[in-house]
Amino acid sequence: MVKLIDCFELKDYEVLSIIGSGGKTSLLIFLAKKYCHEKVLLSTTTKMGYPKASIYHRLVIDPFENLTAEIGITMAGKVIAKHEKKKISMPESAAFRQSFPLFDKVFLEADGAKQRPLKAWADFEPVIVSETTTTIGIIPLCVLGQRTDETIIHRLPYYLKLVSVKKNSPITVQHLAQLIEHPEGLFAKARGEKILYINHVEVTRDLELAKQIVQKMNPMFKRQLKKIIAGNTFSNRGWILWEK
Repeated sequence: MVKLIDCFELKDYEVLSIIGSGGKTSLLIFLAKKYCHEKVLLSTTTKMGYPKASIYHRLVIDPFENLTAEIGITMAGKVIAKHEKKKISMPESAAFRQSFPLFDKVFLEADGAKQRPLKAWADFEPVIVSETTTTIGIIPLCVLGQRTDETIIHRLPYYLKLVSVKKNSPITVQHLAQLIEHPEGLFAKARGEKILYINHVEVTRDLELAKQIVQKMNPMFKRQLKKIIAGNTFSNRGWILWEK
């Protein structure tokens, strides 16, 4: 066991897209804060909750043509409101993506799960920009044993097509392994280096379950990944379960 942040070993310059479910925003914020001594840009390619002021040093809403890179965390996004609840989406301005090289790290939340802990993907998601250097796919351990239904899984019909399981049956390590490695699964649209992050791993029993998921995965698929990490963003504890 080491510090979770040390498991990732990010390069000097990264455009990192985070996809999957069960901890995308938490990981986004975790990484940003750990690298806040550098020039960090945070945003989304889909939609995410309006950020709390404690997350960033600067918030840029518009105009994005004036976006500058400074030491610390810059949050950028277009404000949208639905049912009186504010969210942010990716800036439509071309100047926004052209600004990426000005920063040391660009962290993008590139997927949505409607606040459910697990999901499958429609044809239009996730939204991963071409500038992406690393894609991190998240799978949460906490769904094991939960029922395969709409309260747990976003886009359940798609999930049932990817995983050999019937509705309402318990979610197993085999099901998660299938979701990860299916050609239309977690990494179907990934760009750059690929990292699998198994979230919500804290105690010995959690770690054993995470290892079982990895053991169920096809060795040929694993070789497509840079590494597989298990950990917990809140405790900053992490384990490298496999790496190329």
